[in-house]
Amino acid sequence: MSFNKKSNHSKLPRQKLKLMLKLIGTLSRSGMVAGNNGDFDSAFRNCKQALLLAMELEKECLVAKLLNNLGILYHQSGAWDEALLSYEKSMDIVIKNYGQHNFLYKTIQKNMTCLFSQHHN
Repeated sequence: MSFNKKSNHSKLPRQKLKLMLKLIGTLSRSGMVAGNNGDFDSAFRNCKQALLLAMELEKECLVAKLLNNLGILYHQSGAWDEALLSYEKSMDIVIKNYGQHNFLYKTIQKNMTCLFSQHHN
């Protein structure tokens, strides 16, 4: 299955789409760096902003990746319920659009397993 589903972004000029995707990547990366440094306010702000932009573009694979990233941040910050919800939303998108034989599916599954093993110990 293709990751380039027809969506709203086809109405955007190519250059604007490219800039928005670059901004999403920058926000996501800076959010994850902030989370790794313990600055969860900045981490969540940047990753949620990236998620909103990806949702606006209707880029399902990107939305799933960003929800997975939010799950990681919630896990790192000790918010296990929110982590699980983010992982589940991400998994639902991946299964619906791309199936279970997908790298992102396996990544989310691994992250959920890690969450459960650390939360129950």
